[in-house]
Amino acid sequence: MKHIIVSLLLVLLSASPGMAVNLRMMTGPEQGTYYQVGQEIAEHTEEVGLHLEIIPTEGSWANIVGLFNNDAEFAIFQLDAFLQAEKNLYKNKAEDIHDEIKVVMPLYNEEIHVIKAKGRELDFATEERFVVGCGRENSGSCLSAGVIADFYGKRFRYVYDDYENALDDLRAGKLDLVILTAGKPYGLLVDQVGLGLVSLPRSRKAVDIYLYTEITADDYPWLEQPVETYAVRSVLATMIQEQEGLANDLVGTLHFAIQVNQDKLKKHGHPKWQDVFFAGHIRDAGHVGALQSLGVCNFMKRYGHRCTDMVSDK
Repeated sequence: MKHIIVSLLLVLLSASPGMAVNLRMMTGPEQGTYYQVGQEIAEHTEEVGLHLEIIPTEGSWANIVGLFNNDAEFAIFQLDAFLQAEKNLYKNKAEDIHDEIKVVMPLYNEEIHVIKAKGRELDFATEERFVVGCGRENSGSCLSAGVIADFYGKRFRYVYDDYENALDDLRAGKLDLVILTAGKPYGLLVDQVGLGLVSLPRSRKAVDIYLYTEITADDYPWLEQPVETYAVRSVLATMIQEQEGLANDLVGTLHFAIQVNQDKLKKHGHPKWQDVFFAGHIRDAGHVGALQSLGVCNFMKRYGHRCTDMVSDK
């Protein structure tokens, strides 16, 4: 109980302008969901003395590498990229990636969009070889494309370019598919024409990494019928090490700023905030500062209050 009360006091004290701290968060392309979500987080951390610089990047894999290179203190990335980093970067090391990177909070599911040109005769189930655009080389979409190829025994030849050019090349017949992993509705796709989505057959290999879901015309008006696909959880993570004092307080304050503003984020922010489980954490990977923030909210709940009671949702 004492630790929870102390944490609450630290969070409240951090709102003092004299304690302003500059931090950085890597997100994704400027037109993407990560970037918008990061900007909306920054609006509310500013209110509690944390100036958060939002850095656009190529995506998930670049963000994990960026954390290791100290390019930022926080980053958003796909959970499958985290698992891939564990395999690739730590396979010959005694260390555990969970000792280096800690999850501040799980965010929302991102859907894998497998896009084709409208009217293109293409049978994903039976065809084996495809020319695929997936954004920049180190993006989370390219990582997801590799996983999909492995799931279904496909051979993908990749073309790395930004999504706008990739979609133009798709319509021109230069690409067979564009694979894009992003929270629906992805802004770039909403007003597109001449596109369709490919349904992904269910695979038992996907169970440990992905969830099965649907993309519908409610997400993209040009979609003629629902398609089945996979979704992967995104997370907000940090390389700030768990240490009593300022380190834990910084992470806890950022987490608490999101917690208390969850009603405002759901009401005024990106639609994906509706899918965030704000009280959630990932067992054995959560940062102690974030867990202390959750403890504050649970403490308040015991006395009949919500964290969101501390701010107006207007």
